[in-house]
Amino acid sequence: MNVGMRPGTWSILLLTVLAVLGAALVARAADPIAGKWRTEVVDPAGKLVLIMDLQQDATGLWIGSIKNSRSSEIDELKSVTVDGGNVTFFTDTKIPNQDITVRTTFELRLSAAADQLRGTASVNFQGTRRETPMEFTRMVEKAGAGGISFVPGRPIIGAWSARPDDDDEAREIQLEIVAAGDASTGTLTDTGIDQTVSLRDLVINDRDGSLSFNFRFEGAPFMSSYWGRYDEEQDRLRGSMSIGGRSQRLDFRRTSAGPESLRDEFATEKKPLVRKHGSRFAGTARLAYWQPLYVLKEKVRNINDITKSSLGFDVGARYHILDYFAVQARYARNGLGFDTNETNLGLFDPADGPQGDGISSPLTTESYLTLDGLEFSLIGYLGQNLFPTSRFNPYLIAVAGRTNWALTESGRGSDAIAIFETPLEGTDWTFGAGLGTEYALGPRFGIEAEWVWAYTLTEDETKWQDIVAQWTSQHVFRWSLGGVIWF
Repeated sequence: MNVGMRPGTWSILLLTVLAVLGAALVARAADPIAGKWRTEVVDPAGKLVLIMDLQQDATGLWIGSIKNSRSSEIDELKSVTVDGGNVTFFTDTKIPNQDITVRTTFELRLSAAADQLRGTASVNFQGTRRETPMEFTRMVEKAGAGGISFVPGRPIIGAWSARPDDDDEAREIQLEIVAAGDASTGTLTDTGIDQTVSLRDLVINDRDGSLSFNFRFEGAPFMSSYWGRYDEEQDRLRGSMSIGGRSQRLDFRRTSAGPESLRDEFATEKKPLVRKHGSRFAGTARLAYWQPLYVLKEKVRNINDITKSSLGFDVGARYHILDYFAVQARYARNGLGFDTNETNLGLFDPADGPQGDGISSPLTTESYLTLDGLEFSLIGYLGQNLFPTSRFNPYLIAVAGRTNWALTESGRGSDAIAIFETPLEGTDWTFGAGLGTEYALGPRFGIEAEWVWAYTLTEDETKWQDIVAQWTSQHVFRWSLGGVIWF
């Protein structure tokens, strides 16, 4: 019988498999696949760093292993196959404290431009296959006696390599720049013509990362030059080579020790939080469903306690001071209808209702409580920390504003009902708080859902004295759904 697994079990199972992998071997540096590779995965316990080593032995057979930041256990990579830029292998891993062995298959492909192995790791368990993305980045070992150490603050110091022709895999342009006190010297090698020359007029500006030099190979009738700039994010030299008046783009990747050589290979990276909002300004337009809350004083039902839910809308403008904090101005046009229960309506009949003393007109199902206003909000977003890779971006919101309200006889715009000739209308403060979430449909547009509890201070003991039996402040739940656009 095939026993199912609970949701989330597959991801935990795969990460458990990865957590018991390990070992290290000797590299054949001539092959671009050979070497040490590093990736990070996230599980409920936090970040897990995986170090994979792929090499060829003396007979040309591919072998390898993976180790991790939590365990000294190792696991050999089996049936390693390298076909061009494609790499496949599998591991058979025994789950700790369980009599279960799980096969994990890795299918990776070399991205030469990014110097990464990208693909998937698949777990086969009980006849079902589950995949998770993998992205390994090449690691550079710390330089030994014959290497070039990375110099903090002088990132251009080092050995670099570029391929001028993607179809000619044997030819490389090799650049080597070494520190000579506060200055620098260097050489350039073209493996296609097997020549090495010294760099002339070498100028390096470590403040802006720019680099320029001239060179001339033996037999060349003229001087050639290179100008470039250091790309810190990708650890690349990006620029162009000028030979005989013809310019060719040429980007160098580092082949000696880089910035990562200064850290522990298992140290987790502190990546910047992903920005959730593409711009500082946003606009919203939403439908709103207002649901009244009844707060009975002395167990007496007043006019506010026989209102019913109604639809409205709101529009707003938002400014993101920070990606996780915004201020907002919003106009809301809403209101509440009235109960269809004749018994409740009859309580406030001015002719014979027990709570109708002084009320100018009978309440009917056509009566309406208008609640329109301008509000200001503070919004704190949680998604950048809680769900950095998700399209959802939940938030907390606090609201304060002024509401124009009126209890009318037969709908919006009709005459206001009065108590002892004082109309039930006014402009008062509204306060509220709640939560919501954005869902990004793209970089500029999304949808938004929100719930807010709001309290409007319609109660006034000076104007309407019998606030227990007839009139009080208004409580509502606001349910809103609509669109948000960032511009």
